[in-house]
Amino acid sequence: MKGILAGLIMFLPWPSSAQTPADSSELQLEPLVITAPRLRIQQLAIDPQINQQLLRLLQTRQNARPDSTASMDASVGNLAKISTVTGYKLKARYTQLGFLLTEGLAGVTDLQLASELQKTAAQGKNPQIRASAMVALAYTRDLSYASIFQSGLLDPNITVRFGALESLLTMNDPSIQFQVGNVARMDASLIAQVYAASGMWRLGDIYGREILLRLAENSDWLVRSMAIRYLGELGKGEEYRKILQWFGFESNQMVKAEMCSALLNLQKYAEQ
Repeated sequence: MKGILAGLIMFLPWPSSAQTPADSSELQLEPLVITAPRLRIQQLAIDPQINQQLLRLLQTRQNARPDSTASMDASVGNLAKISTVTGYKLKARYTQLGFLLTEGLAGVTDLQLASELQKTAAQGKNPQIRASAMVALAYTRDLSYASIFQSGLLDPNITVRFGALESLLTMNDPSIQFQVGNVARMDASLIAQVYAASGMWRLGDIYGREILLRLAENSDWLVRSMAIRYLGELGKGEEYRKILQWFGFESNQMVKAEMCSALLNLQKYAEQ
C-alpha cells in the first residue's frame, strides 16, 4: 500500500527540497475566510457612514430575488477563466454580494444594524442574503440568535439551510450539538449531511466520523469527495488505510484527486 501511495505522489506537483513545507496542508487550496474586521477593531468607533452604507445595501437586497446578472458581466467572465487559487477566491468574492456583506457585518454590535440583520435572517426573501445575514449574526457568538438559525434548518431552500448550519457551527458552542447532529442524520441534502457530520466530529461527537465513512462510499461522486476531504482533515491512521483501500476501486478523477490530498494529509499517521 505504501508503494501505491508513493507512486501517486510522484505525479503530484511538489516543491523543491528547499521549499518543502513542514505541513502538507499548505499544499491544499486555501479556504475562503470571513475576516470579520469588526472583531479586530472592537476598541475603535466605527465611522457611522460605513454602517449606513452597509445598512442600505442590506435593505436593498434582502427581499430581492436572486439574479444571474453578475454571471453575464464581462469582468466576471474574465474571472471565471482564472483557475488559480486566487482566481477561485476572487470569483467567489465578486459574484455574490452576500459574501462581502457577511464580511462587513460579521460581529456587528450596532443596534440598528443588528436589528436589520436579525430581520433579514428570519424573514428575508432572498435566500443568499438571508444565509449571509445568519452567518454575520453568528460571529457575535450571541446564543440569543440560535433560535433563528434553528428555524433556518427547516427551510425548504438548501441555501438557507446551509447558512443556518454554518451559523451554528460558527458559534462553536456545545449547546448546538443536537441540532447539528440532526442535520447530519436527516437533512434532505447529502451535501449538508457531510458538512454537518464534519462539524459533529469537530465538536467532539465521534458519530460524525461514522457518518462521513458511510457517505464516503455514496454513489454520488461529489458526496464522496466532500466526505473524503473531511476524513483527510480530521482523521488519523485508520482513515488513512480506509482511503488507501478505496483508491483502487474509485473511477472518478475528482474523487481520486481528493483522495490524494487526504492521503498526503494523513501520511504522518500511516504507521498508527
